[in-house]
Amino acid sequence: MGIQVIVKAKVASDIESALGDIASECEIFPIDSTSWGISIPAKLIEAIGEKNIRRALEKLDHFDLWAGVWTSTKPRWKFW
Repeated sequence: MGIQVIVKAKVASDIESALGDIASECEIFPIDSTSWGISIPAKLIEAIGEKNIRRALEKLDHFDLWAGVWTSTKPRWKFW
């Protein structure tokens, strides 16, 4: 089973940058002016692993349609 998410982004290139090389294997389509749909096929998940896909998605504010939850980007800085 693939992964389907809704992403908050102004332009598709922001999504493509976050996903890197796997972006060309995903279906990315506009929903409205700041929301994009991403469909990640099961064969891609099997090839590179779900953990790697989820790590790429952490760079984007996204709604996982299967889990039914919003996930916000994680900050890259630490205080210690």
